[in-house]
Amino acid sequence: MSNLRFTANSKSLLAEALGTFALVFIGCGSVILSEVGNFNPKLIPYVFGLTITSCVYLLGKYSGAHFNPAVTIGFFINKEISVKDGILYISIQILSAISASLLHNIVFTEQHSFGTTTISTTYIPGSVAEILCTAFLMLVILLVTRNDNRVYGLAIGGAVTLSALLIGDMTGASLNPARSIGPMILYGNTIEIWFYILFPIVGSSIGTVLYNYLKNDSSG
Repeated sequence: MSNLRFTANSKSLLAEALGTFALVFIGCGSVILSEVGNFNPKLIPYVFGLTITSCVYLLGKYSGAHFNPAVTIGFFINKEISVKDGILYISIQILSAISASLLHNIVFTEQHSFGTTTISTTYIPGSVAEILCTAFLMLVILLVTRNDNRVYGLAIGGAVTLSALLIGDMTGASLNPARSIGPMILYGNTIEIWFYILFPIVGSSIGTVLYNYLKNDSSG
């Protein structure tokens, strides 16, 4: 168990809570602003990406900056977090996402969707899109956080931004079960919640397997 990189403690769980809360409150808040105000929806991918970048740099040293159950599961598959600690990470992520959406209900008095992710295509291309982009995100995370550098936050935030630009119109580019669960629960529409739980996890699992293939191949 000595190779575990992430453990659940008061600081790491607080960091996960703050990062996930910020992602949903700021990112989904920009979606809400585009619905109830005159915020340009073309800027939404950059809001999500910059929020992630900022939180990775600010909080990464405390928790590893997962902020995403799919990422935590990817790290579990990579044997970097235990089952118990992974469950605690995921629990705090989901609770923080719900809390952020609860605050949206107070801040925005106009009718809005809480930034809910929706599928505007059929399930096959939508699932492929979520799987591929989450796999890309997980692969980037695993590759850029291996050694000490100053670009890891930009790389991770960039992966989120690029994914949102690419598939945002198809699925909302969730890549993150917590990001979708919070708004869906508050909006009261959970019909497609399974989609945003299942396929990001499949994607992060594929990204982790691919990372290990690349790592083993290069070392061989």
